[in-house]
This record gives sequence, C-alpha cells and structure tokens, in this order.
Amino acid sequence: MERMANDNARLVEANSWPFIEFSTHNVDEHGGADVRLVLTNAGIGPARIETFELWWNGQPMASPAALLRACCLTTPTEIAEAKTAVTAVSLVAPRIVSAGDHVDFFALPASSGNAELFQKFNRERDNVTARVCYCSVFDECWIGSGLTTHADRVAGCPAPTVPFTSR
Repeated sequence: MERMANDNARLVEANSWPFIEFSTHNVDEHGGADVRLVLTNAGIGPARIETFELWWNGQPMASPAALLRACCLTTPTEIAEAKTAVTAVSLVAPRIVSAGDHVDFFALPASSGNAELFQKFNRERDNVTARVCYCSVFDECWIGSGLTTHADRVAGCPAPTVPFTSR
C-alpha cells in the first residue's frame, strides 16, 4: 500500500513537471526580422521562475541596456538610438510561465534606423547564455542553462550574484 501511495505521488509530480528552455531567435512569429531572447516552458506543469541570470561572453549582464552596451554599442549616439530600437523588455523573475507558454523577455526588431545594431546583436546572440532557477507547484526546484535537456534539482533557488532585471 505504501509503495502505491509513493508511486501515485511520483506520478502526480511527474504530471506537473515544468522545464524551462532558453533560446534566441532572429525571426518573429510573423516572419519579420526580430532578434528575441526567449524562455519557454517545455514541461507539462507551470513553472514559477524564481531567479534568472544572463551572460554575454561569460560576463554577467544586469539588464538589457547592459547587454547592448557590452556586445554592440560603442558610441553615446548608438546608446541613445538603442533606447528607441528595443521594443520588448519583460520581467523574467519572478513570474509564472504556464506549460507550453513562452516569454519573449527581450526583442530588437530590424528597422531602417537600427540596421547596424540589429546585425551586431544578431551575430552576438549566440554568445548569450543564461541560468534560470524555477519551481513546480509542489515547490520542487531546478536550476539549469535552458540550453540542454538537463536541469539540476535544488532545495531552493540561490540568490544570483548579478540578477538580470528588465531595467
């Protein structure tokens, strides 16, 4: 009887398992040129994202502006123009992502006014990595890069040294 109860509990946990993936894209959902950084819950249960970290070439980034300054912007004029070029910046953590849903937390669409920035960021997006810590509805937590099919089970989400924020 105890084994059946344990098996049932494991089955319920398995049927609520979230799995967060990190990806970059250079085309939006309508086929337009748009560099996006995306988190997707490829699991079968909702994910409560607790912490999120982002790096470019191994350097921690605190915000979308820091990312663009580090990878792609060299002059004050470029920095000023970049503020109007970015169309989507979204809070990554804390937040809930439903199973099968995704969050475009950064988007830079191509336009005539930002062609050089778009090209630079499109090249550099492959040098962007992440670490995300997320939990299930049963407070089971995992931490991973979102780039592989593996995430490590953790007792709780550690505070990041440099959390990535939407500011």
